Amino acid sequence: MTGITAAGIGSGLDLEALIEVSINAERAGKDARFEKTKTTLEVTLSAVGSIKSTLSEFRKILEKAQNQDTFFPRTATTNESEGNESFSVDLATSATNGNYAIEVQELAKGSSLTSIDATANGGTPLYTSEDDVVATTDGQLTFSTASGESMVLDVAAGTTLKQLREQINDHEDNFGVSANLIDTGSEIRLSMTSDETGDGNTLLVTNTGANAELDNFTNAGGKMDVTDASSARITIDGIEATSSTNTFENVISGVSINVNKVTSSAVALDIQPSEEESVANVRAFIDAYNNVIKEIDKHTKATGVSEGDDNSNRKELSGDPMFRTLRYSLGGLSTNGYDDAAPGMRTLYGIGIEMDEDGLLTLDETEFKKAINSNLDGVGELFAMDGGVADSFLSTVKSYEQSGGVLATREDSVKSQKKDLERQMLDFEERMASYESTLRLEIYRF
Repeated sequence: MTGITAAGIGSGLDLEALIEVSINAERAGKDARFEKTKTTLEVTLSAVGSIKSTLSEFRKILEKAQNQDTFFPRTATTNESEGNESFSVDLATSATNGNYAIEVQELAKGSSLTSIDATANGGTPLYTSEDDVVATTDGQLTFSTASGESMVLDVAAGTTLKQLREQINDHEDNFGVSANLIDTGSEIRLSMTSDETGDGNTLLVTNTGANAELDNFTNAGGKMDVTDASSARITIDGIEATSSTNTFENVISGVSINVNKVTSSAVALDIQPSEEESVANVRAFIDAYNNVIKEIDKHTKATGVSEGDDNSNRKELSGDPMFRTLRYSLGGLSTNGYDDAAPGMRTLYGIGIEMDEDGLLTLDETEFKKAINSNLDGVGELFAMDGGVADSFLSTVKSYEQSGGVLATREDSVKSQKKDLERQMLDFEERMASYESTLRLEIYRF
């Protein structure tokens, strides 16, 4: 048999053609079935990946919708120009619509203690150099405020004015006291300021040691000019309110007002639903939902078949129960009623979100704006309440999209089937090679 590479040499018969026919007969239908199965598995894997991706994006929107304060926010505007605002406003979920006239009469201020000048000291400066010694024996100063802050400073004999300033600023218990030296050219004055604001919260410095020299730095020693701490004061529609800081919490329910400058006249504050943000967010919800439906249809929905045509436009995954169930579930949630929501807002349709004949959601912006302007909290609750739109959709989306979910399980199954198919195809090719070898031996023998 050495050297024989083709059947039929010297016989006059086209045995190669006979071998080819025999092999083709043996392979008949099997290659096509392998290829069809391979295509279906690849299409399924691609579909699972793309649908999982759209569900992931939808999930992000739904998680945002669980917070009605951010998904359907209110906005606070004033009649002041941008960059020139007398106050800023933060809104909590409990804020409601309203219009107010705000006047800022006074800002909250911290207190200050400053060494008196030479004139107030009988013509003699207290200190003329930062190196002047302020204590010839050991002593102690205590810094405190009515709000409970406290700092005890031990002053050693020989401490200079400069060193005292540094001790105050660097003390581990410093609660916002800042000490500085003011050089007027003829004298040095110590200035101490406190960050603690509010009426009655003036910085109190007391001499708690045995050195009378340190009375120069106390409130009661007569050697410090004291400017008291004060509270911020505003009026809201003519009603006065005070705050120990420059922030007014819940003076208007759910509203925090942060003042930064005194006004010369009343500023109009308008709290209303943010139509722009609410519309943008609900459109993002609709777009994300529609992208999921479109992706499912892309892989499963066949185009129409005219009478007499074949069914070649049928998709590989047409009728796939997993995708059909997902689409049906999402569609049901879109038309579901949520009984715990506000009257008239118990369905998406009730706030202007409708479903077209293709199962896609659309927004009637006019109706939606009517809904949020009449009852923004009701719209927000429809989405964000327990068992509301966001919760209901998330439950279904997570069951498919999350790790270990329906799609991940299907993905793993398809990958396993692909490996099995590859082994089957390899085994089949080996069998066909063996069959061809056997066939050639038999034909050669005869």
